[in-house]
Amino acid sequence: MTAGRKAAPLVLAVDLGGTHVRLAGVDLSGQIKKQCKLRLEHKAPEYVVRLIADEAQKLSAEGLSFEVCGLSIAAMLRGQTVAVAPNLGWREEAFGQKLKEQLGVPAFLFNDLSAAAWGEFSLGAAKGFEDSLTVFVGSGVGSALICKGQLLEGARGVAGELGHVKLGGGHTALCGCGQRGCLEAYVGGSNLPKRMAEEGLEGGAVELEAAAQQGNLLAQKLYNFVCEQLGLAIANAVSLLNPGVLVLGGGVLVHCPGMFQAVEEGICRHTASVALEGLAIRKAALGDDSGLLGAALLALRKV
Repeated sequence: MTAGRKAAPLVLAVDLGGTHVRLAGVDLSGQIKKQCKLRLEHKAPEYVVRLIADEAQKLSAEGLSFEVCGLSIAAMLRGQTVAVAPNLGWREEAFGQKLKEQLGVPAFLFNDLSAAAWGEFSLGAAKGFEDSLTVFVGSGVGSALICKGQLLEGARGVAGELGHVKLGGGHTALCGCGQRGCLEAYVGGSNLPKRMAEEGLEGGAVELEAAAQQGNLLAQKLYNFVCEQLGLAIANAVSLLNPGVLVLGGGVLVHCPGMFQAVEEGICRHTASVALEGLAIRKAALGDDSGLLGAALLALRKV
């Protein structure tokens, strides 16, 4: 994939979302050398893999030399197969193999929260801790655990799917994963407008917070429910996993400071007292780059 002038080998880091894909050349120390962002005009796997390969070729022509690719995706993975990617509508898609064939270099897929957690662990808010729990609330809800410096993947590679724990209590909204009653179906940024519309409210998380703070009773009821459920779910995860640091991020929490504070208070209220002792709660430090950097650094560990 090399063309043009010679350059130091880099990792091709890819962050694949539901509407955009970002590509970057990342060096061995985790520095981004060049990046771009493209809109997905279609979501068919063949289109997406071709889009990534074409853009990677353009970056190569500018002097970047890639030896491996690491891709972050909001999906449940089975090895290098996408088992479920709700935002893309993919099921049982052998995307890792297609990506490898198109790029001509080894390619590895990582769950987006696993990648983000590894980025924060290596270079961001969790640096210096051996045990971290990272939770992002954005379009969906996801988490990842690093234990003794190792990413916990689970027996089937889907550890950390906090967004798909069930609420119970008659909450049966359909989630993008195909099941009902998931936390993500009620508090994820993509689903929250549906819950708001059911109450006669318009907008998304930012509008909900504003309406609640302005005294709208319907907004307050839903807003308090969202904050309470998030705080409770994260607190339960902290009690179960006992991390040294909890990293919170994602677009919903970043753009809703009142919600961030309420969720943090809920975590402190509901977490088992011993697990709460000494727990550091920090905002994610790498912003939108956490997934890119984490995918790059994880890919380097594979080769």
